[in-house]
Amino acid sequence: MVVMAEYDERPVWSMSGSEMLSALDQLQTALARLQTRRLELLAALEANGHAAELGARDTAELIALRHRLDTVEVRRDLRLATALPKYPDVQQALTATLHPTQAEVIVTTLERIPATATVPVADLRIAEQQMVKAAELLAPGELRKLGSRVRNTLDTDGPEPAEDRALAAETLALRPDDHGVAFKGYLAGAHAELLQTLILAGAKPHLTPEGHRDPRSSGKRRADALTSILEVAAATGGAAPAHGDIKPHVTVTIDLADLQSSTGTGTSASGAVLSAAAVRRLACDAGVIPLVLGSNSEPLDVGTEHRFVTRAIRQALNARDQGCVICAAPPPLCDAHHITHWADGGPTNLTNLALLCKPHHQAVHQGHWTLTIHNGHPQVSTPTWATPNSSKDPPTAA
Repeated sequence: MVVMAEYDERPVWSMSGSEMLSALDQLQTALARLQTRRLELLAALEANGHAAELGARDTAELIALRHRLDTVEVRRDLRLATALPKYPDVQQALTATLHPTQAEVIVTTLERIPATATVPVADLRIAEQQMVKAAELLAPGELRKLGSRVRNTLDTDGPEPAEDRALAAETLALRPDDHGVAFKGYLAGAHAELLQTLILAGAKPHLTPEGHRDPRSSGKRRADALTSILEVAAATGGAAPAHGDIKPHVTVTIDLADLQSSTGTGTSASGAVLSAAAVRRLACDAGVIPLVLGSNSEPLDVGTEHRFVTRAIRQALNARDQGCVICAAPPPLCDAHHITHWADGGPTNLTNLALLCKPHHQAVHQGHWTLTIHNGHPQVSTPTWATPNSSKDPPTAA
């Protein structure tokens, strides 16, 4: 499919305002067609299982690594691509007037109507047709509002209580951000009430020691309340299941001299940089776990002749790798992998270990990824399938 000749490629400086707008119209149409074609290819790739043949965990990992995209974004596109065949009106409109973003809204609306609602197929088709028609005038945001009304009309709860569906829809997403983490999610029913009760109770404004009004914004007060709740939960030692024989706790690597003088910075297990003063505050309520660093800033071998990773080794491994060395999944979700297998004489020490999430642990053992240690840190060799337009397809896994 070639679209380059379908729009004006003259230098922008030589165009009038109306010509620029016309060129943008042409580009928008071309982009919509390309995105529609991409969805067709994604659905076909998912159906034929080619990603597994190459050694990727799934189609989402293959495309995310190959095209340098966020896996969440690729999974969203895959859901739309694989659901489209169920919605012929949406598919037909995609080749004419419907933008893929609008198509996602319509398909998501109809997919969220549970089978237990026992909505007749004819009613679903009418709803699909009406939303496609409405998309000629409505942007995605307004189309979502219409979709909510459509769901409420078609789904009258049926045999499944609305509360059960709401609980099943609970979600929480965490995303690393500058100097911290951004998060969003949804809680239902009693869980929502518990969260609101605790946050609101802890977010009440307080007078300063000088008697002035609380200078914090309402958002900052709520954030402080959540932090207080987490600190109390962590102090109990039983707020989350242990992993690797280590209870959940904050781990910070910092030079001992910096900690004693309250200068410099430390690095948490998630990669966040903390001031020495902040680390000293953490140490007031937590045991200090010494972690000796070598000349290349790698944790030194803690020493063991045992087959299994000890608590001390796991602690050092968490601090060094900060999660899966392939996909950065957090340490609690990772296994300690022997680069040279223990049965083949590989020692259980930091020069022969790396953190891997369970799917990538399996992929490494299948030979799809290669790990080495360089200057005390794991190095990952990218599979050939993660590079677009390679000279030849990588060999199919046996």
